[in-house]
Amino acid sequence: MKPGMDSASRFLLFCGVLAPVMMMVIILVVGQITPDYNPISDTISQMGTPESPYAIVLNGGYIIYGISMVLAAYGLYRSIGSTATAQRLAILLCIHAIGTILLGVFPDSLDLLPKHFTADLLHNTVSAVSYLPLIAGIFISRGIAHQERTLKVTGILGLVIIIINLPMPLINMIDPLKSIGGLLQRLLSGSSFFWLTLTFFLLYRKRCALQRTGIQLSQGPLIVQSASK
Repeated sequence: MKPGMDSASRFLLFCGVLAPVMMMVIILVVGQITPDYNPISDTISQMGTPESPYAIVLNGGYIIYGISMVLAAYGLYRSIGSTATAQRLAILLCIHAIGTILLGVFPDSLDLLPKHFTADLLHNTVSAVSYLPLIAGIFISRGIAHQERTLKVTGILGLVIIIINLPMPLINMIDPLKSIGGLLQRLLSGSSFFWLTLTFFLLYRKRCALQRTGIQLSQGPLIVQSASK
């Protein structure tokens, strides 16, 4: 692989390292500075409603995060895209990214009038488009971890994250969970963001290590090289 192409791959992977960290910081900061907002009980989406003074920060963060994750997914595809599982993971991350962009375009609404029913339904739909592909991607990544030693730890961690994320759809349906819904959302979303950051950091670090040791990356994706050792 040419140096310029390798630099591009490292940049794409680095987008995957930074984007989840940026998004989590935005969620935490906006939750603290939004007036009359309770980060423990109020949902993350409530910070992005048209009534919120810092909605543009959260919704803009969604869009920047989504664009960054599309780039990161392409970087993952370039690095370990030699298997069908890796290709599916990249596609799922792209769908997750697009869903997150749409969260910024179609924010939630606190208005309970019937005219806002369609807007709320659309927001909830794109929330599912953002959330479900990511969980599915974390699940299938275990198959890659069996072949790519670099991602072994993320495969194990991914199973834990999937299990603890199972209650996410029920948060707003069960009264005891509603009282701490905002906190639960932050913890569960944070676990997924951590998985993304760790996964892309490990791939980025290996890409840098391969370049430093002078390995000819043009011989194939990382997963092929690992298998040939």
